[in-house]
Amino acid sequence: MFATAEMSRLTVAAPVDKMEEVLRMCASLSCVHIEEYGHFQDGIGVGRALSTEGANKTSAMLTKVRAVSSSVQAINTDGPMPLNEAKKLVDSFESKIDDALAYLDTVRDSESSIATLKEQHQVLERLAPLDIPLELMGGFDGLEVYVGETARASKAKSVFSALSSEILLHSAPGIVAVACQTQHAAEVQICLAELGAKAVQIPAGEGSPAKKASSVLSEITALENTIASTQEALDAWVGRNARSLVALEEYLTREDAIYTSPTLVAVSDQAFALDAWVPTSQTGMVASKLEKVASHVAVEAYVDPHHAHGDDEHHETHEVAKELVMLSDYLLRTKQSVFQFFKSIDLDDSGKVDSYEFQQALKAANVADLPPWDVGPLVKAMDLDGDGQINLPELDISLTMIRAMPSEDDHHDEPTPPIEFENGKTTQPFELLVDLVGRPKYGTFEPSMLIMMTFPFIYGMILGDFGYGAVLVALSLWLGSKPFAVDPLAQKGMTVLRWMGVWCIIWGIIFAEGFGFVWDGSMYVDGVLKEGYRWGPDIAILTSFYGWAHDVFVMPESLAVLLGLGDGSHPFVMMPFHRASAGHGLEQYVSLAVYLGVFHIFVGLIIGFLNVNKAHGMAAAFFEKGSWLMILVGGFMICRNFVMGYNELFEVQLLWNILLLGGIACLIVGLAIYEGFGWAGGIIMGPIETFGLLANTLSYLRIMAVGVAGVKIAEVSIILGWENILKGIETGGLSGYLTVALCAVIFLFVQVFALALGILSPTIHAARLHFVEWMGKFYDGSGRAFAPLGGRSLHVEGQS
Repeated sequence: MFATAEMSRLTVAAPVDKMEEVLRMCASLSCVHIEEYGHFQDGIGVGRALSTEGANKTSAMLTKVRAVSSSVQAINTDGPMPLNEAKKLVDSFESKIDDALAYLDTVRDSESSIATLKEQHQVLERLAPLDIPLELMGGFDGLEVYVGETARASKAKSVFSALSSEILLHSAPGIVAVACQTQHAAEVQICLAELGAKAVQIPAGEGSPAKKASSVLSEITALENTIASTQEALDAWVGRNARSLVALEEYLTREDAIYTSPTLVAVSDQAFALDAWVPTSQTGMVASKLEKVASHVAVEAYVDPHHAHGDDEHHETHEVAKELVMLSDYLLRTKQSVFQFFKSIDLDDSGKVDSYEFQQALKAANVADLPPWDVGPLVKAMDLDGDGQINLPELDISLTMIRAMPSEDDHHDEPTPPIEFENGKTTQPFELLVDLVGRPKYGTFEPSMLIMMTFPFIYGMILGDFGYGAVLVALSLWLGSKPFAVDPLAQKGMTVLRWMGVWCIIWGIIFAEGFGFVWDGSMYVDGVLKEGYRWGPDIAILTSFYGWAHDVFVMPESLAVLLGLGDGSHPFVMMPFHRASAGHGLEQYVSLAVYLGVFHIFVGLIIGFLNVNKAHGMAAAFFEKGSWLMILVGGFMICRNFVMGYNELFEVQLLWNILLLGGIACLIVGLAIYEGFGWAGGIIMGPIETFGLLANTLSYLRIMAVGVAGVKIAEVSIILGWENILKGIETGGLSGYLTVALCAVIFLFVQVFALALGILSPTIHAARLHFVEWMGKFYDGSGRAFAPLGGRSLHVEGQS
């Protein structure tokens, strides 16, 4: 519930010729996350992507499919496709993919041509006022032609007066053309600079620029028609083939992952070994499947190095006979390949080595002089087919496994397991919010379920309007009916939005607010609106409901006084709760925001305490997180008593002062010893860090601030719009109806603005309170997402 899936380490080894079969089985299981091999040693390297006819065909086809998929909006609304049907598409669908690529090429080429023609059209329109044929503007030996745009074209004659006999000048509003012999080019350029002329590049062609511009415009129109018709054909193609395109891309992506995955495994001349992670709950199934195709399969539950003790910390190394480790070192030292060594010890040239031959080999290599009863278990450990002898692949697999295994010095660099969420359907949508700050570190608290409870709750407490909440729910349902909503990610997003709307309705009912109005009728006394209240329609069913709720939902007097929500002279009514009216609920809204913040941070620190205790022990947990709990409780109670008038701020309150000062002292110890600040750093930073907790707590006042601001924005629509609409109706006549029309526009505009702001602003602030103030107390988002080979199948049946 509050943890990610437990992971186990999977080790698989087999002959090289079995590599594709093993990797294909891993992909079909859809739960094998292969860890990239990185312990490079002599004789062991990473594999190369498979270069078979099937691999090359898959890669080429996938490139085409992705090119089409990235350019169109293809959505599979018809459900997954059978695997056999997806396989057939590799051959049968290629011509259709080529058709789509041809459409795309036509559109892109036309768009490129249009861009070029538009630039040419702009130039021609600039040249049109000169009415000089294009062929006369260049291409003459010994003659230079300059054309420039200038706002001072009317002064061209006076500027060029000194050269009037040496040049041919033609000007029109905004443009100047000058022809001269080469020897006068520099003088002409100086004059053009004096006019502030900007050079115009003359396009190739003949005839009048105006006629040419008209011709270019016709070409642009023809190309735009081509784009429109081609796009229409492409859209029709997508309508017919969307399901096939999506399914084929998923199938080819999985196939491509299989063909390229050898680059993740350790490979020698005869064998390969892969290191992977699988969910512990599926280890039995994975092992039984892989044992059918691999020579060696081992699964072991992950143990955090922080929790390992003594000889158990590196038990993997101790499972390997030291003689085999020494033999591996001997081959590396003598630069012998496994093949060379095997040929030298295969005395009868049978292709297999028995116990006697292996005993003599160890003795000749000065590895060990073992008696037969000790050689037997070594041979048995390498004898994967159980025939009592060792063949070349079996020897290579055993030595490859040893070389691929990290040494004891490398254990601190070993990767931690990837993170796989393990939530129910109700909680899964809120994994989206957790992923925004990274997957949790393995073995720590997974907060999706708590976020499911608190994020919509805080969002609704901020917006708190049942009218806007109903709009959000309707919006989520409408978006959920769209074709793109079949995507699991979109479905999760719509679910989160729907929960936000539901809690907004709940809080809106508590606040008696809907579309900015107060609906409980309690704002009127003898028909007169109370000061500080907003005008709202008087609907009998709502006023009756809130009249009943006013008498039923009353906080017990003792609890209200304890929480500072009332002084005992007036009962604290929990519904309707007028949060935006001073003297009628605003002060209590502030208090509730602070109480929520203290409780939320307290829960975060408790979770952090449990995390640290699990990883480093009780002492570290007490000084790192327990100190903050003491500071939070002690500091909060001191401030509470001061605000409620029970004590002066600096008055001694024995219990709470002990907690606060003791917490600061423990924090100094935690910073000095467990956080590595040293005593000087701890003494300096401890008291300073305490103010950070105060800032975190007061940050929850944004619930009140943003909530009241939203109420006041909606109130603008009522004051400027709704009230004037009613006045216009009462006034009647043309002026009254014009007032109604204008104020209706104002009312709707402000309401839409308030709704848009209500979706955006409370979401941002609710997210900040979770990601910064709360999760900062316990969350480590350094985890890696679990990514099984081949991914998870969504559009092709039978892939997993």
